Amino acid sequence: MTGRLLAGMLAGLGVMQLVASCSADGIHGLEVVDQSLITFNAVAAKNASRGDVTTTVTIRDFVVTAYANGKILMDHVTVSRDGAQWTYSPAAYWPDVPVNFYAVSPADMVDSPDITGAGTGTASIEGYNNPGNVDLLYAVNYGEIQTGSPVVINFRHALSKVDVMLSSANSEIVVKVKNVKIGNVCSQGSFYYPRQTTAADNAVSGYWHSQTLIGDVTLLSSDEGLVLTPDVADVSENEQGKDIDFFIPQELGALSYDASDKVFTGAYIAVDCEIFDKATGGKLFPGTHTPDYILVPGTDCGRIMYPASGKSVTEWKIGYSYVYDIKIDNPAVLFDGIEFGVTVDEFADGNASESPSM
Repeated sequence: MTGRLLAGMLAGLGVMQLVASCSADGIHGLEVVDQSLITFNAVAAKNASRGDVTTTVTIRDFVVTAYANGKILMDHVTVSRDGAQWTYSPAAYWPDVPVNFYAVSPADMVDSPDITGAGTGTASIEGYNNPGNVDLLYAVNYGEIQTGSPVVINFRHALSKVDVMLSSANSEIVVKVKNVKIGNVCSQGSFYYPRQTTAADNAVSGYWHSQTLIGDVTLLSSDEGLVLTPDVADVSENEQGKDIDFFIPQELGALSYDASDKVFTGAYIAVDCEIFDKATGGKLFPGTHTPDYILVPGTDCGRIMYPASGKSVTEWKIGYSYVYDIKIDNPAVLFDGIEFGVTVDEFADGNASESPSM
């Protein structure tokens, strides 16, 4: 089986003016410069391939932490959209020394991440628990001084976006999918900010460390079942889906089956389904010859397993979008008859093209 990996930059940026009100004579022992208010321009990807990717148009809020000369200037300050305006409080003013700004979006998560270590120049978000439906953004402005212009904050995607697409073009069969999950992947990790400004013309990136909480993530669960058609269905975005799109960047282990422990190891995509003959209604999968290890206990389904990794896709990289395109068309030769492909769209700068053998 073969797949195709394509990468392309999401182009186009938009700018939003952020303003603040109130005044102050000084803050946290830092001398201000001419009572000049700090304002921002926030930039994010303008266009998105699919799903709930945050753009300049859709971004609602973010949090800023800022330090100057090792002293805190803005302490986890929320900047929020109010109609056409953006406001924050308390107001912050330019000191007479350079300022490091660290931003994260969105600000209104239930478990809002704290930016730690910014005063030492090693800013991080420790032990981030990924809910799966939040496009986490980050930005850095390093060593900024007053110029009379807003600070341009260029946000980047901190996670990997993963979509699983299912379809069936065989008019002689009916494929009914009850459950789809991605297995053996990490859902917690610590994110470290780069020590450079994330400007549009600077390819610097943050990185993830200490990925933990390995387990399964359910994308779709349906008692009625999702009947596949020739039209591709994104299992996270349809009405039975759970809107899970975003994952911690991580290495992907190779899929294998441990016969002694009767468990699958490595990262995988599991599709629990039934396949019927359309003319007779007879069940084709699972059948009498289906191995026990791919039967789903307590259900009438069989489990089709797909590797999340291949020769060219061995990890989910920060700021990349991965699309797994699965076509279930030939139950007579189940695994050989299923076409499996992966495409990758790069959010960050640059282009790449690879052709993995899956």
